[in-house]
Amino acid sequence: MLYQLSYVRLFSLGVSAPGNDENISGTGRARKIRGLARVGWEAFPMQTTADGGVFTTVKVVDGRPEHLGLHLARLAESARIVGLDSPTPSAVRRVVTAALGDAPLPLGRLRITWQGSEAAARVEPLVPHAPTTTVVRAPDARDPGDPAAGAKTEALGAQGRALVAWAKEQGAGDAVLAATDGRLCEGATSNVFYVVGGELRTPTVRTGLLAGIARQLVLAATDAREVDAPYEVLLEADEVFLTSSLRGVQPVTAVDGREIGGPGRVTQAAAGALASLPTDD
Repeated sequence: MLYQLSYVRLFSLGVSAPGNDENISGTGRARKIRGLARVGWEAFPMQTTADGGVFTTVKVVDGRPEHLGLHLARLAESARIVGLDSPTPSAVRRVVTAALGDAPLPLGRLRITWQGSEAAARVEPLVPHAPTTTVVRAPDARDPGDPAAGAKTEALGAQGRALVAWAKEQGAGDAVLAATDGRLCEGATSNVFYVVGGELRTPTVRTGLLAGIARQLVLAATDAREVDAPYEVLLEADEVFLTSSLRGVQPVTAVDGREIGGPGRVTQAAAGALASLPTDD
């Protein structure tokens, strides 16, 4: 039932269930959305258009993609947000099957891209994330009013990778963004959870975050609440962790130089709850 709840949460965005041969949604002609994201001293054009497309990244274990149906639904929702025609799930699944091939990887990362008319997929070995990480506040801020907010675009992916590289230059493992109004938002390529007073919390989508698949599943499998709070809440939190499809639950041991330690009891419970969910469609 918890696993089904995660589908309900995602499909409440207005897309159809994966596996249907019909388009999940379609809005016709792509519209161009432009902006600018700054990472330190570098500028990256934020063009979430048909030229850049949208994507999703799936963890592969023993040749089997995990939560593929959820990823296809999110891919379609990203396409809808930026004005691309939506992919047909059955067609994307055939592309995925071809990419996985006959020699399954024990651990891999599957990247599926969509530019409005054609899906592409590639799979490569996955280097596991470190068991824990440290984070610093990103120099960028996420704009909740961005028309592309909530879409996993190629531009967003490029910005995320640049922010992670910047964080490493600062001596940390990852970066966490605030929204333009100062509310805690998300990690550079992840979502963020934290514990205050024994309660597990995560920011709401109103901050402009990308609602990751692992985030959806942790929300469904735990008592976590969606709460908006200033970024500084991380500096007072008892526990912090990041989530993504490739890393699962990754405990954070320091925020902006403040040591937290851990992983704590709530973090370990969340990791166990996520790991216990079925990973097939």
